[in-house]
Amino acid sequence: MKQSLQTSIWSYRDIRLVLPARALSYAGDSIAMIALMLRVSDSHGPAGVTALLLAFAVPTVAMIPFAGRIVDGYDSRTVLVWSGLLQVAAGVGLAFVHDLVHTLALVCVLQIGQAVAGPAWGALIPRIVGEELVGRTTGASQALIGVATLAGSAAGGLLVGWTGSRGALLVDASTFLVLVFVAQLVRTRRRPEPGSDVEKGGVTAGLRAIFGDTILRILVPALWLFVVVGEAVNVVEVFLITGELGLGPALYGAAGAATGLGAIAGSAYTGRLRTDRTRSRAVIAGMAAIGGSCVLMGVAGNIVTLMIGATTIGVGSGMLNAATSSLVVTRVAEAVRGRVIAALNGTVRTFSILALLLGGTAGLLLGPRWTFVTCGLACALAAAVAGVLVVRTKDSELEAVSH
Repeated sequence: MKQSLQTSIWSYRDIRLVLPARALSYAGDSIAMIALMLRVSDSHGPAGVTALLLAFAVPTVAMIPFAGRIVDGYDSRTVLVWSGLLQVAAGVGLAFVHDLVHTLALVCVLQIGQAVAGPAWGALIPRIVGEELVGRTTGASQALIGVATLAGSAAGGLLVGWTGSRGALLVDASTFLVLVFVAQLVRTRRRPEPGSDVEKGGVTAGLRAIFGDTILRILVPALWLFVVVGEAVNVVEVFLITGELGLGPALYGAAGAATGLGAIAGSAYTGRLRTDRTRSRAVIAGMAAIGGSCVLMGVAGNIVTLMIGATTIGVGSGMLNAATSSLVVTRVAEAVRGRVIAALNGTVRTFSILALLLGGTAGLLLGPRWTFVTCGLACALAAAVAGVLVVRTKDSELEAVSH
């Protein structure tokens, strides 16, 4: 029992502060997204919604050259407090503006803060728990975030109904304020190494570290492909469920909840994996599950088949995200982790934008069912190719280097 307590991530005081606070912030983000989507869609229609989604995505891409250098170049507490305060200010501002231009501008400010805060937290966590517990911590964190996101989605509509969008957005701003307080309370600090030149090589340093690693150069592109496939089918999912299958809004929401629950289970399971070999296999298994499930949903003729597919997509995405995140953090040098995470987040957002365009085009040309089937087959094929490459990788090359 004593050994179990010593190796539990919850035995670390800072983790008991950080993981719940970050999960609470994600719940606030879900509330804010619902409030903003309702506000913009009511006033500006599909074009406004597209602009809003781009406002959430583009700043993360634009910040790739800068975010990582900020994270690696300054004291973690300073970075987290100031990026958090920027998000608090943007969140409060969003509660008091209503026109589209100011809404989009403040969303961009909010996401600039997130582009810095996300890599800063991601690079700090290994300092708190040590390299051996990174996988378990990542799995627990993503599972908590999954639960919080579902709760936030459920609460968002209720809050908008009770208090209007202003009240819901102020709740989101308050969650960022909680993160600022937690950043000040966390004792673990991450500072640049004396004599290190962090000003050189923002995105290039991050991508070089990824593609310089034997296994990451295989699996990170696999994650990018998943983003393209997963978010492309998201564009047409509502038309598949409500149009092709003739199901109502409640069952559309139920499918989304099933995906979320599956992602929680997949993340929790993957957090138990301890070696890079098993995590690599989890990435491949996650991709295969996503591909097969997309095909299954594309040919579904009833709610049971649809829910099985939606749940399995969630499990696969949870495995893929948790395993890739753990591998990225443990297999790159500590001094460049901020730049690596920023580069990963930014490139993922880039492929998210591509997916929005691809999903809309595929939906028009192929229809919802064939979009699901085509994307699923592409994902399954990529999983097979990546799987062969991982199997051929020598065990010595899969051993994470201690940094």
